[in-house]
Amino acid sequence: MKKTFFLIATLLTAIFVLPSCNKDNATDISADRTTAEEIVANNDLSEQVDAEIEDNLPDEFFTSNESEDRGGCGIITFAQPKGTWPNTMTIDFGAGCVKPDGRVLKGKVVVNQTNKMGIAGSVRTITFEDFYIDNVQITGSKTVTNAGPNTTGQPTFTKTGTIVLIYPNGDQGTYNINHTRVMLEGAGTPQRFDDVWSISGSDSGVNRDGLEFSVVISTPLVKRAVCPWISEGVITLTRNNKTRSLDFGDGTCDRDAVLTLPDGSERNVKIRRRWWM
Repeated sequence: MKKTFFLIATLLTAIFVLPSCNKDNATDISADRTTAEEIVANNDLSEQVDAEIEDNLPDEFFTSNESEDRGGCGIITFAQPKGTWPNTMTIDFGAGCVKPDGRVLKGKVVVNQTNKMGIAGSVRTITFEDFYIDNVQITGSKTVTNAGPNTTGQPTFTKTGTIVLIYPNGDQGTYNINHTRVMLEGAGTPQRFDDVWSISGSDSGVNRDGLEFSVVISTPLVKRAVCPWISEGVITLTRNNKTRSLDFGDGTCDRDAVLTLPDGSERNVKIRRRWWM
């Protein structure tokens, strides 16, 4: 399975950077901003984990029986010899190593996998042992399943699970993932730049202030590997029985989106990400 970058909620901070028009909704706007930040953090860090697994454990990697030191940032060990399935692989980042993008990873990611992920029916379960990205601890687990081709022959994967982020000050947020990804383009080539993914599903969670929220992908999102932004699709966020939606456009690769507020009014917004850095 080739690497994907799902930026769904790195975009959602844009929803709540707008100033409140009156004091009556100031508290609600503040709570929504916190919720958006939680969604951003959970998705961005969760996707960083997926990228590390794909970088360190691509399908073509399972060809020999020895462990691997991946350039000093992630030593891989195997419960069984490479090529033996099922298998458990541990990526150990030690006391901390710096990635090319400047992020610091430490601790262990444990990957329990039934077969190569390019094979229909394969299941990858991811857990963590004292694992941190940029001093944010990640706990919980998630499962990626190769659901086989859809009715038009496109590779389909599901991702489910619950991730908990624990921030340096002790606050924590919980995010429940339920996504389906369809590879629209690029399945027949080894490189990633021609990949195009469609993402659907729904999520829920509790932010670091203890407030519940839910997210629905109203119109499937489209993510192209050559574009850092989601270029199509609509996300709906619900909290306290109020909904806001964000429309990412017609496929143009840009940071622009259209926000629809609970009263039906629309705002043009610019996208931000990594709010905690």
